[in-house]
Amino acid sequence: MSLSRDMFSASKAALLTILKNTHFSSEKNSTFRKFETFVSQTKVPGERLFGWLLCLAVLCTPNALAQPWMTWKVPGTLGPADWQARIYQGIVLVTSPHSNFLFAYGSDGKLMWKRDMSWPMTESPRLVNGQLLFQQPGQPAVLVQPETGETRQILPRDHSGWTVPRDAKSWIQLGDGGQLLSGNKEWTEWKNLGHLRLQRGDQWLGPPVLVGSTVYLGTARGHLHQVDLQSGWRSATLGTQLPRPLLPPSPHPLGVVEVTVSGLLALRSNSGNWIKPFPGWSQCYSGSGEILARPAVDDDGNIYLATRHQVASWDAGGRRRWTLPLRCASAVAWKEGGCYLADTSPAIVKLDPATGTVLSRLPLSAGVASDPAVEKTLMAVVLNNGEVMVHSNLP
Repeated sequence: MSLSRDMFSASKAALLTILKNTHFSSEKNSTFRKFETFVSQTKVPGERLFGWLLCLAVLCTPNALAQPWMTWKVPGTLGPADWQARIYQGIVLVTSPHSNFLFAYGSDGKLMWKRDMSWPMTESPRLVNGQLLFQQPGQPAVLVQPETGETRQILPRDHSGWTVPRDAKSWIQLGDGGQLLSGNKEWTEWKNLGHLRLQRGDQWLGPPVLVGSTVYLGTARGHLHQVDLQSGWRSATLGTQLPRPLLPPSPHPLGVVEVTVSGLLALRSNSGNWIKPFPGWSQCYSGSGEILARPAVDDDGNIYLATRHQVASWDAGGRRRWTLPLRCASAVAWKEGGCYLADTSPAIVKLDPATGTVLSRLPLSAGVASDPAVEKTLMAVVLNNGEVMVHSNLP
């Protein structure tokens, strides 16, 4: 009898863990909630009770077990807001601009590693040749192994500025003074490509954007510099100045996308430019301060933009494709077959990229504190109750 009690207790604990990490309904009085309460409060031991409970759980939850939400608490050291969750090769990386620490989890919620970067992470890392590139303004760039958090390379401290990969063998760096450099893969040899000049009082806004053989560099006052690397050194300032950029330029198959505080969306390239007003520009921020009007671009060059009251899409020629009224709580994350974003209900909403039609809704237990991150069938998002949520079978 003692052995059966022990087996039942262990199995009961495992069953409760599955139930708590599986989201069936957001209603407090749902059948699932009543069943979970019964399991947690029952004190009757024995193999028969355990077998009955297990069979009932399997019969009641087949769909939920097939598409589980995994949840775990964000460490308290990350502070109360402005968390980010990103996915890199199946690894969920959690950072905050209020903490120096990085936390890497498996999609099952298991902590893989924790690392002190010596400065808060306000910029999201990017995956370069299977390694994570971390950089902050005024700090040397660092390459980190995603599986272990170990440092692979550190940019020499006498080379400050934004660094981005040029190709498989070299890097491009924008120095603080406007020098554009090319470095080898090991960051040991550097070549001066030329020098760009800023107007007095202006400054560079974010890292260079490399599209094909062209480098685009934005400034805080809305100037956009273009450098053609194939012609040796040919630089130009593109088109009309866009005052008060909201974000650094974002890559687009034809050039770069820019968004301004005044509510202008622009596509600028060496082959042409267009500027369009976007709806709801005065409501570009969520309740927690996250920027919603962060453009997402699909493989065909279509652009997706969210504000607090709607989502809209433009094609590469600047034609408005569709507009959907929606109380948004995050920017759009595009993945082939769907656009994902959070609304204030709260839920993750999947939209048809071609029409803006709502394809599905995944209810959340709390509002979001970050944009959703999507990779293959995984989606991760940080909630404002301090939880990281990962869906392992994205619809």
